[in-house]
Formats: sequence, structure tokens, C-alpha cells
Amino acid sequence: MSRRLIWAAVASTAAAGAALVSAALPAGASSTTAMSTAANTATASQPAAASNGDCDRGPWQDRVQGRPAGFDAGDKGGDYLWHDTDGFHLRVTHKGDDRAVYAGVIHSPTPMRIEPVHLEGGDVAQLSADHRTLTFRFADYGHIDGVDFHTDCAPRLRVADLTVGGQPLPANRVYLGADRAHPASVPFTLHRDR
Repeated sequence: MSRRLIWAAVASTAAAGAALVSAALPAGASSTTAMSTAANTATASQPAAASNGDCDRGPWQDRVQGRPAGFDAGDKGGDYLWHDTDGFHLRVTHKGDDRAVYAGVIHSPTPMRIEPVHLEGGDVAQLSADHRTLTFRFADYGHIDGVDFHTDCAPRLRVADLTVGGQPLPANRVYLGADRAHPASVPFTLHRDR
């Protein structure tokens, strides 16, 4: 198959996926890019946007570095956030198969890009019009829902408004980095290692 035909097929798939993107936004959300399972498929078939890879791969403070050891679906309920050479990763899960809705906001002083991970219909990962605020709302059934994101050389990130079932998510249910460290409180700020 020629490159032109392959590119046409990819563009057609992306357009179809974009047409199916969930438009359900949390109250008060601004103009955004929302992503659902259909958009996840379209995003995976497109080349990643160009960015300053060195900044994206560069380390952040120790407490957020590295994937939590042994992390898997059905772990302790909460938000899991870590950074590695592929950027940032946010995941939610909980024990059992009942429905738990996790939501929150992550703000960066520089634009971000996102890639949804295991999202189902009704799950939302969206960027504000300026691409500096990521808002998420995941209805989790004991599996893993999440989003990967890239910060384009941001010096810090602010994580706020974390909730589960509409109630504030306690800091001891936020797991950071390989050691599953907890922030002192929510909201909290993460800093790039300089």
C-alpha cells in the first residue's frame, strides 16, 4: 500500500474518531479538547506531536519519579501519578467492581498534550483552550483509567480539586511515584528537578 493511501486511511480514522469524541464536560469547563475511547484509537494511530523531548524526559522531584512498583488494576483506590522518560502518567483504580468516579484538575504554566489510556464512554480527559489545564473525570469499575500527558518544559504542576464520588479525595489516597508517596495535602504542587 502506498504512503499516500496509508496516510489517507490514518486521516480518515482520526476524523471518524474525532466525530465520536465525548462532548460531556464537567460544569464550568471552558472550551476544550475532550477524549474518549474512540479518540484514544484515533490518537494512537497518529504520530506524536513535536515537543522538546529533553524537557519531557528530564526528571522531576524524587517523590513523583517512577511507576509505582507492582501497580495494577484493583489496587488501593485512588489517584496514581508518576513521571518517567515518557512524561507524566495519571491512573485511577480501586478494589472491587463497583463504580467510583474520580475527577480532578492539573494546571501547568506551559501548554500540555494528552493521550487517553483505557477510557470508556463517558470518561473525560480534556485540555482548556490554552492547553494549560487538564480536567479529568473517570468512572472506574476496578480496572485502570487514565491519561498520559506532556508538559513542554513546565517548571511545576499544580494538582487540585481531586474527588471521588463527588467528595474530596484525601491526600492518603493520592500515590506519587515509585514509592507511592502521599502529598501533605490536596491541592499540591510538583516541581521539576533542576
